Amino acid sequence: MPQNTLQQKVAQMMTDRSKEILKAWSERLRSLLHPNTLRAIGEHHLASQMENLLGSLIASMLSGSSEDIHEPDFANTLEALRNISAYNARLGISPVETALFVMSLKDALLSFLQEEFGKDPMALNAEIIRLNQISDKMALATYESFTKAREEIISQQNQTILELSTPTVRLWDKILLMPLIGVVDTMRASQIIETLLQAIVETESHVAILDVTGVPIIDTQVAQHLMKTIVAAKMLGAGVIVTGISPDMAQTMVKLDIDLGAVKTCGTLRIGVAEAFRIIGKKVI
Repeated sequence: MPQNTLQQKVAQMMTDRSKEILKAWSERLRSLLHPNTLRAIGEHHLASQMENLLGSLIASMLSGSSEDIHEPDFANTLEALRNISAYNARLGISPVETALFVMSLKDALLSFLQEEFGKDPMALNAEIIRLNQISDKMALATYESFTKAREEIISQQNQTILELSTPTVRLWDKILLMPLIGVVDTMRASQIIETLLQAIVETESHVAILDVTGVPIIDTQVAQHLMKTIVAAKMLGAGVIVTGISPDMAQTMVKLDIDLGAVKTCGTLRIGVAEAFRIIGKKVI
């Protein structure tokens, strides 16, 4: 039997017995995946993933004869795999268990192939080889998609953390506060400058307070970033007060010969806020 005819015969068998295949696949999955994983995915969503992937695979096999899942015929199957990988990545499910989801379909299909081609050993062998090739490539595609989805999630989380670590608070009319917490590196320094300048423009602030109480250490690099931030703020007409420099930080900066002489500094945030009020012509009574 020609190769394409044989594959279409398998695809037709999978269509006719899809409910039986899904049941066998479901049983196989429950024996492979951890119960916590099954609960995380959810019964309804797991069934939906299985139906979508099996339907896409059947359609791909009906429309072509190639085992290469990167061919146009397998576009929908690849899309289904990407969706499954992205969903599992968001749930924190491991890439191994995500790959097992695909590999278990091959195990479920084996008995059906044996029933279909039991009297034709050559056809059975050919279809088992084809199924193995397709399944292995699908598992690899799933792993690659999972890794990409996880990297995107981590990148989004890092961006969110970066944004949350540089908040701006409007303390009073014309007074802005930005408390800094954690290590200030080059990437974060750029975020600080961009966020602060945008906030100064939006709030029309005359004074910006940079509180470094939560910064573990101020070295030459951090001092340079602070100076760039101050210069940029002055170009927008806002003065900058740096607060929260501890005695240890002060000694370190003296040893490193870091000159903050041109920068207005206050030992505590309370003193810095009082100074900001004084600059705009107000005082706390």
